[in-house]
Amino acid sequence: MSDLIPVRWTFYITPWQLKLKYLVNQLISIRTWSKYSHCEAWVPLPPRCFGVTHEGTAYAGTSYTSTMRGKANGTVSRDASGVYDHPDRWVYVETMLTQVQYDCLIGVMDIAVAHNKGYATKDIMKFLVPFYDNDEERFICSEFCNDMAVIIELITGKGIVSPQAFLNKLCALRLTIKPMKG
Repeated sequence: MSDLIPVRWTFYITPWQLKLKYLVNQLISIRTWSKYSHCEAWVPLPPRCFGVTHEGTAYAGTSYTSTMRGKANGTVSRDASGVYDHPDRWVYVETMLTQVQYDCLIGVMDIAVAHNKGYATKDIMKFLVPFYDNDEERFICSEFCNDMAVIIELITGKGIVSPQAFLNKLCALRLTIKPMKG
């Protein structure tokens, strides 16, 4: 068995149906010139199990992000089976972490969840206007994932980025984008 532990960085593909519930995702995609509007960090259940069946259902593990979806408001950890209920709308990039990186990542993400101060709605302004006031106490999804990857020295450059910009940083490591289902 490998000493490395997989962590999946997941990216939500914006649906282009005329429904109000997709409006924020669509605006993010339009403004960032990307088909992705949200991202999360998906960690497996021990021992390194994402629990994906052949049909692409029954996902296992925990997914971390910052969101305003449903009852969530800010940095959260959620059961993966509740997050990836439409696997056809998600892609992922898998990274292999050392035990030290993995323990650090889980520790820092758990601290962020425990100290959640809400979603960084004003950070979204970075994508809408040329000036903005960065909210240092809260995250948007891609800022959270990007900063976690920086903390474990996977990539460089903390700060507010779009989901696409974070994905580009991972792809620069010669990692492959894979469909969640298919």
